[in-house]
Amino acid sequence: MGFFDKMKDTLKKIKEDNKYFARTTARINGNNLYGNVNYRPGKVDPNEDFRNLSYVNVENGKGIIYNVSDEDYIFAPGDIVTFTLAGDGHALSAKDANGNQAQIPTLRFNVEFKDGKKTTMDINIHKLDAFKATFGL
Repeated sequence: MGFFDKMKDTLKKIKEDNKYFARTTARINGNNLYGNVNYRPGKVDPNEDFRNLSYVNVENGKGIIYNVSDEDYIFAPGDIVTFTLAGDGHALSAKDANGNQAQIPTLRFNVEFKDGKKTTMDINIHKLDAFKATFGL
């Protein structure tokens, strides 16, 4: 493989890895962000059902797990079969009304969906009741 072929492959990989970058950035900065999914910095486990450091939103009554590289995973009320408290989660960083950086506490839950996928979710404690109500938990 020549130099230009390697460059072409590298650029293709970068494009693929950043396929959903703009959409993800807009969602993270919106009011629909409920928390993180698989918040585990460090080595990525290829056997995980969801990419480390993904996000979870609630939009139009459905949950969305997303990141910059993968297709959305959409779940509806009734799709969560296990939602068990695992302890404190990793705080979310957000801007307050004055534009200052704030840390929002979360609680971590072990979650299993009816299709068998499993993950952990760190849910914003201020949105936890709304999350539970939306998904009948």
